[in-house]
Amino acid sequence: MALLPIGLLDVLQAQNVAETARDNAELALLALTEQAAVQERLAIGQAFGTEAVLALLLPELAEEPDRCRQFMQSIVTANDRFTFAGFVEADGDVDCTSDGKTRDIGSNPEVERLFANPVNTVTSSEIVRIGETPILNVVTPVFAPDETLFGLVLIAIPHASRTQEEVGAQEQIDGSGTRVGGALIDLVTFNASGSILTASRSPEELEMILPAQTSFLDLAGTRPTAKSALDRAGNSRIYTVAPIQQQRLYVMGIWDGEASLARQDSHALASSVLPALMWLVSLGVALFAVHTLVLRHLTRLGRQMALFAAARRLPPETASETPPTEIQRIQRAFLDMTDALVRDEASLENAVREKSVLVKEIHHRVKNNLQLISSIISLQIRSVEGSEAKHALRQTQDRVLSMATIHRDLYQTSETGLVDVTHLVHEVVTKSIETAPDGETITLDLETDDIRLFPDQAVPMSLLASEAVINAIKHMPPPRTGGLQRRIEVELREDTERNCLFSISNSTFREEAPRPQSKGMGRKLMRAFATQLGAKIETQERDGIYRLTVEFKASEFSPAPGTF
Repeated sequence: MALLPIGLLDVLQAQNVAETARDNAELALLALTEQAAVQERLAIGQAFGTEAVLALLLPELAEEPDRCRQFMQSIVTANDRFTFAGFVEADGDVDCTSDGKTRDIGSNPEVERLFANPVNTVTSSEIVRIGETPILNVVTPVFAPDETLFGLVLIAIPHASRTQEEVGAQEQIDGSGTRVGGALIDLVTFNASGSILTASRSPEELEMILPAQTSFLDLAGTRPTAKSALDRAGNSRIYTVAPIQQQRLYVMGIWDGEASLARQDSHALASSVLPALMWLVSLGVALFAVHTLVLRHLTRLGRQMALFAAARRLPPETASETPPTEIQRIQRAFLDMTDALVRDEASLENAVREKSVLVKEIHHRVKNNLQLISSIISLQIRSVEGSEAKHALRQTQDRVLSMATIHRDLYQTSETGLVDVTHLVHEVVTKSIETAPDGETITLDLETDDIRLFPDQAVPMSLLASEAVINAIKHMPPPRTGGLQRRIEVELREDTERNCLFSISNSTFREEAPRPQSKGMGRKLMRAFATQLGAKIETQERDGIYRLTVEFKASEFSPAPGTF
């Protein structure tokens, strides 16, 4: 940013130098055009002076045609800028000529105009043409002693072809030391009325190299003029105009703008490219400095953060790296933060581990206490004599043992807090059948999915399964009754939306079979456990089948209010 204004100033200076070089080149080309105008002006002045002498001699020379021709020939021979000299009589005949040829130009409109307005003038080659080279006809009227128009004396000056060759071959050095010239396309002479008198090109070719947006008459004035413009073909041209005769005759040089100013443009381009390169180099140095001082340290710090976030690995200490003070502060704050996070996570892990151990210890002690209660109930059964009391105490003992089994599995569960309900239900159901009277005659069909629940649902689900099996056994006929097979079918399923279905059925139930007397304690317990599960419980007794169905949705873990 600091070098950008300097670069812009350099570009502006380069543009000013280019404009100055262009102006100098135009002035140099204008000088070459002025040089051509001077030569044309001298040739025309010599022609007018010669014609003034001839105007005095021709009234006598016209009477001697041979002598007149010799005199005209001597004039052309003496001056290398003249290509023809002749006398036009009042009737339009040209007998006295430098080339010895006679002509009749009385019907030429230009000649008629000159006879109508006899003045010194310069006109085009339409009067007398010498070969294919365009010429300027310098005309002076000749008067007789009685002031009547005797004729016209005419001297032909060739188009500035030789001047054009001389000017085009020159190379002039302008004020900035740059060579110009050598790019001349054409030299054109025209008069004040806009008529082109001479040109080295055909009218069609000349039409294409004239200015496109302006008339060359606008360039004609009392002083030499130079202007850069596009021609009618869209090419860059430099037009220089210099007066030969003030307000009468002009010469216009048409130059190739690209060839004339190519070197200047290349210098300007080099002057413009240099600050751009300087700015790019400075930008590269600045980027390198930013990378060395800032970016690479920030990149390393970012990798350290990503490594810590992914694997909790602390970055190694590198004494060789010396980042700037601000980045050192950020890195120091990051290290302090990582140290605090590691300490906090270690404390949390210890707390969770202690809590897990404490919970397992609680379940273990509850299991031991329940087994102790079962032992006490067993002692009580032995001391009781009534069958109904023993049956009630044995059912209570079975429920206590079921709860002990559940707490033993909770004690052995993983740290995730989820309980394998499939294994728990299988163990509870099997244990309930084994402890039932004549349980060895019962066939168990158990089909379960792999279901895991949190303890809030796993415990009531297991207890409900135990009570359901006990209830199903009570509705079964006694062993060896009518040869019927005693069978219990248990099913536990879970769908994709975690809707759970538990069902138990007794396929040997008969309406005529005697039912044991029941006070409904098992059904009350099952409804209570279903309420804890948030489940819907249904029982069916149809076609010799007793079926219990429980539907509930596995819930996500939600902490108790006030806990975190």
